[in-house]
Amino acid sequence: MRDLPFDLVSGWDRHDVIVLSSIADFTKWVEAPSDRGVVLDLPDAFLDERAGMRTRGRGFAKWIGGELSRPVVRYRRLVERMLDRADVVVCSTDEQAEKLARYTQNVYPILDLHGEIECVPPRLHETDGLDIVWEGLTSTLPAVQQVLPALRALSVSGGVRLHLVTDLLAPRYMNRFRPRQTVDLVAEWGIDIRLHQWSADKLAEVSSISDMAIVPVDLTDPMAVGKPENRMRIFWRLGLPVVASRSPSNLRAASLADVEGQVLCSSLEDWRGALESLSSRPEDRLAIASACQTVALTTYSEQSLAERWDKVFGSL
Repeated sequence: MRDLPFDLVSGWDRHDVIVLSSIADFTKWVEAPSDRGVVLDLPDAFLDERAGMRTRGRGFAKWIGGELSRPVVRYRRLVERMLDRADVVVCSTDEQAEKLARYTQNVYPILDLHGEIECVPPRLHETDGLDIVWEGLTSTLPAVQQVLPALRALSVSGGVRLHLVTDLLAPRYMNRFRPRQTVDLVAEWGIDIRLHQWSADKLAEVSSISDMAIVPVDLTDPMAVGKPENRMRIFWRLGLPVVASRSPSNLRAASLADVEGQVLCSSLEDWRGALESLSSRPEDRLAIASACQTVALTTYSEQSLAERWDKVFGSL
């Protein structure tokens, strides 16, 4: 959007300002000289992750996977050191910003830019049955399973097709090793599943034939609950109403469109009620999609998000 020139770098020698992603080699960048501006982009709710075998082994796993140049016993401590070194930290939610403030006062919550997702005016589809779309990583498919009883009940009264736009191979470890066929993971779900390999174009294509989208979240997982409302925003840009779990970020987004009472769910009964209501009321689907797309193009506009990045660089 700003057409700024940039380089992909592995060191700081020739640059005054460096933006680090969460997969940067923190063992190296914590030692960056103080005269180099370091912006740390930390989109996940890392500080909310439960302690366990997975977290305890992360420093070794990232070393084996090539993200770190040496093994680290206490990876969380390494991230905390990186937060201390960063001149600016960018996160994705207000809740994350509050927790990150323990390490740095220069924190900016900024959502992803979605310029690659073309805006499509909301519209109704004349089809038999109901087409519902979900998109995400295969590692988040378990969150969809909590909605299956509601989808099965809905399919009794009319044909329901659930479109999953994801990777057709599902890695088991670190999202890269020992992949399985995604079709095998959903074979026992008991409803009509249509699998599609993820791409921005494929997501737009599938959304164009869908009646609504779902964004379920595991509300018992603090890290999942801490994620931003990006997936709701994507479907809003594509002209679809979204039924979603009642996480803090989803609540914040839905409240902006004044639709939280119609689309947010905290229990299986909520999912049943919301899906049944919207499946039988196409005019409500259209009204919700229109209200939400307005929010996507104003409060969440690409211009407003780019201006937040302007403030980040202006603070250095």
